[in-house]
Amino acid sequence: MVLAERSGETCRLRGVLAQPGGGRGRIVVVSGPAGSGRTALLAEALDGLAPPLALLSAQCSRAEQNLPLGVVRQLFAAAPLGPGPARRVAELLRRGADGADPRTGEETAHMSPEDAAVAEELWAVVAGIAARTPVGIVVDDIGHADARSLAYLLYFVRRSRTVRTAMVFVEPDETLPVCPLFQDELHQRTDVEYIRLSLLSHPGISEILGARLGGLNTPGLTEECAEVTGGNPLLVHAFATDVESGPPAAADGRGAAVGDAFRQAVTLCLRRSGAEALEAARVLALLGDRSSAALLGRALDVPPRTADRLLALLRGTGLAADGGLRHPAVRAAVLARTPDAVRTGLEARVARVLYDSGAPSPVVASYLTAAPGPLDVADERWTWAVPVLRDAAELAAAENRVPQAAAHLELAHRSASGGCDRAAILVDLARLQRRSSPRAALRRLDPVVRHLATSRFDAAHAAVMVRCLLQDGRHAEARELLRRLDGTGSGRRDPAAAPKRLLGLWLAVSYPGVAREFSADAAPWQSTRGPESDGDALRWRATRLLASVLGGGGDERGIHEAEQALRIYHVTEHTLEPLTLALSALVYADRAATASAWCSTLLAESGLVHAPAWRAQLDSLAAQAALRQGMLPDAERHAAAALSGMTAGDWGAEIGTPLATAVLTHLAAGRPDDAGTLLQRPVPAEMHDGRGGLHYRHARGRYCLHTSRPHAALRDFLDCGVLMQRWRMDAPGLVPWRSGAAQALARIGETVRARRLVAEELDMLRAGPPGRSYGIALRTLAAVSRPERRPDILREAADVLKACGDRYELAAALVDATDAHETLGESKRARYAARRARGAAESCGAHGLLDRLRPPTGAQAGSEPVLPGGAELSGAESKVAGLAAMGYSNRDIGRKLHITVSTVEQHLTRVYRKLNVTRRQDLPAPDTRLPAALL
Repeated sequence: MVLAERSGETCRLRGVLAQPGGGRGRIVVVSGPAGSGRTALLAEALDGLAPPLALLSAQCSRAEQNLPLGVVRQLFAAAPLGPGPARRVAELLRRGADGADPRTGEETAHMSPEDAAVAEELWAVVAGIAARTPVGIVVDDIGHADARSLAYLLYFVRRSRTVRTAMVFVEPDETLPVCPLFQDELHQRTDVEYIRLSLLSHPGISEILGARLGGLNTPGLTEECAEVTGGNPLLVHAFATDVESGPPAAADGRGAAVGDAFRQAVTLCLRRSGAEALEAARVLALLGDRSSAALLGRALDVPPRTADRLLALLRGTGLAADGGLRHPAVRAAVLARTPDAVRTGLEARVARVLYDSGAPSPVVASYLTAAPGPLDVADERWTWAVPVLRDAAELAAAENRVPQAAAHLELAHRSASGGCDRAAILVDLARLQRRSSPRAALRRLDPVVRHLATSRFDAAHAAVMVRCLLQDGRHAEARELLRRLDGTGSGRRDPAAAPKRLLGLWLAVSYPGVAREFSADAAPWQSTRGPESDGDALRWRATRLLASVLGGGGDERGIHEAEQALRIYHVTEHTLEPLTLALSALVYADRAATASAWCSTLLAESGLVHAPAWRAQLDSLAAQAALRQGMLPDAERHAAAALSGMTAGDWGAEIGTPLATAVLTHLAAGRPDDAGTLLQRPVPAEMHDGRGGLHYRHARGRYCLHTSRPHAALRDFLDCGVLMQRWRMDAPGLVPWRSGAAQALARIGETVRARRLVAEELDMLRAGPPGRSYGIALRTLAAVSRPERRPDILREAADVLKACGDRYELAAALVDATDAHETLGESKRARYAARRARGAAESCGAHGLLDRLRPPTGAQAGSEPVLPGGAELSGAESKVAGLAAMGYSNRDIGRKLHITVSTVEQHLTRVYRKLNVTRRQDLPAPDTRLPAALL
């Protein structure tokens, strides 16, 4: 081993050993911290010493500390003795070991006569050797010597002044003396020389690295080595070994070149420092940046002075600095060599100490979760653990550290006592798991379901379970829980009252088919009593706003509160539901643009990366909002993300909403086949107990209408109407079932009934400001009105739809206006409307509408539609001619096109003249661009 900054100490020690003459003995004590090179210094001093010198040496070991006279035996084993003296020494050592006095070597000057006699004879042997040649007595690591040997050595020291001996005792800093009297007497002597080894300076470190690494050493590497090792020679050499062995490993995240050699050296240094120092280092490694002498003492359950001594000892080795371990690399090395069982026990002790010192819950919980099994909360020392774990889990979940939150809750669940506590923790775990898989979360809650069904239960937990069961389609179990909950007290002071009111309100807006079974006459949006719990205030306001919108209300104040909540809160387990309810209220209140902007903001939150189920729910709302703005590409993208973000099983009974949005988007984009494919997916029957079922029925009705099945469409629309009226949520903003039914009725010739339904819808909408729903109703009214009234109605509809920002419905209204003007023969106005319609349809990707407007091949953009043969006919003339060519009578044509028989006859007269024909049989085949509903 290369020695640096030790030349002076080596010369002094070698001088003592080389010149023990002069008729008097010399004593040297070499001390220093573990790893400072005491043994290496001794070996360097002894190397090359020329005789004459009779060297008696011993190496002490902690393993032999209980072996009586073990060190003295080593000394005399190397003595130059003849056969006779050797046998005599062996006999003396046997007598000394067998006659052990338990007081010998302790803090007393007492020595038994037998021990004194043996020691005297042994010293006589040493003196006899010294008479012939100088004697060197060298004891390394004397701090680990057995107590009897120390007593004998002390006897020798007292008699060494007149004998040619050189005594060298290598004394470690790290151990408490077995025989304090030995050290006390040495320190009282004025002829004892002390050699103290210190840690290396930067030049010393550079000298070792230069000798070991040659050109690889740099000032930067020296600085790094000093920072990691503190100048401990043992650690410096290990550092150099790791650099020699290959590229440095950044084990501590700061680029420290440490590896196996360094970790082994740290362990060796600590083991040499003693069991107490090793345990102290492990505690400091666990405490990390929170280390202090006070916490160390509490964790080790030792007095403050002992903690200070241990910390000072570690600072002396260079492993520690200030109140903790020097460097993260040292900390990593200590923990890497700590057995799991030992580490677990220390972590539990550190957790308790940190808890008592007021450390934050996440810090304490990080130590508790290292326990391999449940904590004994029956022991009063651990009663605090479960609340701390739950609090830490909540904070971790809020910061999107899902694995840590789950680990805390798992341990809390294993450790909790009592069914209610365990059920509460399982509910928290399920909330956490709902981020990724609602169905998997519910399966985790199955024990809670059984517990709630047979035992006393918390109303808040029951409310959570009802929500989960309904979403998963397990409505029978949800109804059973509701019956049990309905039977509990409902007084104002009853703890179940607030959760029941909130659950009732949520059921009314989310699963009204279930809610009606328990409160058939309730109008929850009219309730002014909210829950007493402040934590439920946001949920209550959002749910009540949605109920108000669905009930035909929804004032500006409520809308403003919803926007304020969206502006203030981030998405968490506790805020996801109220925020999505507020977004739904905005969508149904014809505030799609506002809802779309907030959906984009929430989806941009980084925390949603670890919550695919949350993203899917927000994507579903974003798709709804985009569709109601006529932004078909965005609607399609968000709907696809919603359906792929969660499986059908995870969507459960709520799949109706994203599925319906995707179907309507495909229809608007001119892809009815894709819409039909989506409608072929199996859906749970329980879906029709909730709002999702209404959306699904409405979308299916629109598909049937698009594919010329008006009777099936009418059935779906009317079913929506029956349910919405029964559920007291007959709001056109939710589902415009009257407009859909009116269009279906018009297709089957029941114009009067269709007009009555549209009038009802318009009367409902006139109470508020004109919005998207009003514009759609006006467009439907135009379709069932007389031809001469249609342009004016459609003009008003277009103005309303343009103001509310729905580009698709605006384009559809302009296409209808094009047809209306053509029907009246107003070609110039028709062309103008067509140009506007084409621009609106292209801007939103409505290819189905563009197909209705696209001129035939060879015609110029904006020209009148023509029949094969090249004759120019208006759009209305083309429709009449096509239907006439198919054999429809004038009355049938008028019914299909909603025009009078007289108007049909006028159109046919112009068609005959333009095509130069005189009868129906001579009309060409119908234009393939005619709407399928007319064929």
